[in-house]
Amino acid sequence: MTTDADVTTPRMPSLRRRLLIRMLLPVLALALLLGFAGALVIRDVVETTHDRLLDGSVLAIAERLTVEDGEVSVDLPRVALGMLESQAQDRIYYSVTYRGALVTGYRDLPAAVVDALVPGATAHRDGVVRGASVRIAAQARRVYGKPDPVLVQVAETREARQTLERRLLAGLAVAELGLLGLIGTLSWYSIDSGLRPLTRLSEAIGRRAVPGAISLQPLDVAGVPREAMAPVLALNTLLHRLEQSIAGERTFTSDASHQLRTPLAVLRMHVELLRRTAPGDPAHAAAIDDIDGAARRLERLLAQLIALARADDGSGSAPASAAITDLNDLAARVVTEQVPHALSRTTEIVLDRPDGAVPVVGDPFIVGEILTNLVDNAIRYNRIGGTTTVRVRRTGSGACAEVLDEGPGIPAGAREKVFERFYRVASRDGPEGSGLGLAIVRALSDRIGGAVTLDARPDGPGLVARVDFRVPWRLPAAPPPPGQPATG
Repeated sequence: MTTDADVTTPRMPSLRRRLLIRMLLPVLALALLLGFAGALVIRDVVETTHDRLLDGSVLAIAERLTVEDGEVSVDLPRVALGMLESQAQDRIYYSVTYRGALVTGYRDLPAAVVDALVPGATAHRDGVVRGASVRIAAQARRVYGKPDPVLVQVAETREARQTLERRLLAGLAVAELGLLGLIGTLSWYSIDSGLRPLTRLSEAIGRRAVPGAISLQPLDVAGVPREAMAPVLALNTLLHRLEQSIAGERTFTSDASHQLRTPLAVLRMHVELLRRTAPGDPAHAAAIDDIDGAARRLERLLAQLIALARADDGSGSAPASAAITDLNDLAARVVTEQVPHALSRTTEIVLDRPDGAVPVVGDPFIVGEILTNLVDNAIRYNRIGGTTTVRVRRTGSGACAEVLDEGPGIPAGAREKVFERFYRVASRDGPEGSGLGLAIVRALSDRIGGAVTLDARPDGPGLVARVDFRVPWRLPAAPPPPGQPATG
């Protein structure tokens, strides 16, 4: 048994979160790039600043070099090493050597290669003294009375440099994090403000789903941003079509119930009459005939309603526009089936068709229903003794079927209205119909990509109903050969 706890609600993606992430990712990448560049700059500034202090110490010592009694001596000033004092308590090492011999200072301070130094210029290098990493500044200074330069070196451990570097990097990181937080906050509020029209639109759509308050009115597009206009217009179109569909269904239900009520009332009335008359009474036989006629009308009305429902929802056979049908063969079958109907109406039915197959695009059931309804209408509204002609023709871009009668025809102003459901021309002679035949023809023709038109006969009274069909693209249309009329 499945409970509500077992059903997991899918996590809905957030457009705000997605936009915020996509905005902050480039900012984060830029912050990392700036942080890396800032770290390089900070390291260079710290190294340069402390190297200059080392240079000052080296220069202060080198300025006090003298030669006394043929030996190099130095009067070491306090300021020479005092300028290197810092809160980090770095250890200071110095040495003065001549030709590798220590004059003064620390013996464990590694000596530089004097020949590699430019006299009077200070060089810098990294080294290790007593297990600690140091920065060493060295200068080869020439002294009057000595042929070779004297090497002066001052070394400083890196605690002060590293402390200052860490403080500057921490400040840079805090500044970047604060900037990222500020950008994220401003971006969130900006995105929220920008998406506010979509929020209002969502609320407007949500209010339509309240039970008992369903509204199919189109959405107001006044405050809708351009980027959301396409789905809103599509939704408005859908609402409009849904409103039309519901209105059409209400009209259809009302008209269908009215159409069904008439034959059912006739059936009830004549059944009651049968109960009151004897089997040998002429009224008894007439009532049976009327019941039979009402039942037939009811049967045809139900068949038309089913056909119209199939045309509306596309149910039935395979895709309507995927099948290929031989219009020639199907027209012959429809004419054969309608011969008894034509004889009962004292009319003649004629088939005029070309030789060979006439393939058209459309399901055989749909094409057959189109021809059947057209031929049935032509026979019903034809004059007594008239002729109903069914023509099949190849055209320049397809094929067509024409159904001609010799009845009163349809006025030009009503030829489009007769395709509406349950619409009937009041002045048209003939038996009372349901007003669904041509509506079915139009709906089925639209489904297979055909086109139906009504026109007056050019050679006399009557109506020409024409349906143009599409043909398979791989079969070119052939010129119409002379046909052989078939009489039923």
